[in-house]
Amino acid sequence: MKHLEMVDPLKPYLERLRTGQVKITDNRLKVLRHFLKTEMPWTLRSLHLSLNEHASVNLSSIYRTLEALHSAGILEEFRLPGNRQTFYSLIKLNAAHGTRNTARADHHHHHIVCQDCGQVSHLDLCVPVGWMGKVENASGFRITEHHLEFKGLCSKCQ
Repeated sequence: MKHLEMVDPLKPYLERLRTGQVKITDNRLKVLRHFLKTEMPWTLRSLHLSLNEHASVNLSSIYRTLEALHSAGILEEFRLPGNRQTFYSLIKLNAAHGTRNTARADHHHHHIVCQDCGQVSHLDLCVPVGWMGKVENASGFRITEHHLEFKGLCSKCQ
């Protein structure tokens, strides 16, 4: 009988920080665990409020943590059309190698936003490749990136 090994979801992120020679601090661990637990995008303010429900964490410390994790390639940041807030989302890493999962390797931002409460969820899907070619052919542009946003009502607001 094979022994099933439990994989620590934090491990590839810690490896990424170590290989990038980024110091692993208590705040960075708190923020990483929070992103892993919730699997949703956060703004600086929403993350600060959520983390402070359990213990007091300084807003500027969270900002510096988000910037360090973004620079280390662990978090992506994005803005939704018509929204001035910056959102941060965890880049899913392969547990075995600390590399991006192929599903997220294209680094595109696709989201669904609740039009009532503003909740934002990341969608792990992309437009079919054929559509990109059609847009390029019709516009004469070479597409270098794209963003896709859906709006609707979340389960709480329905």
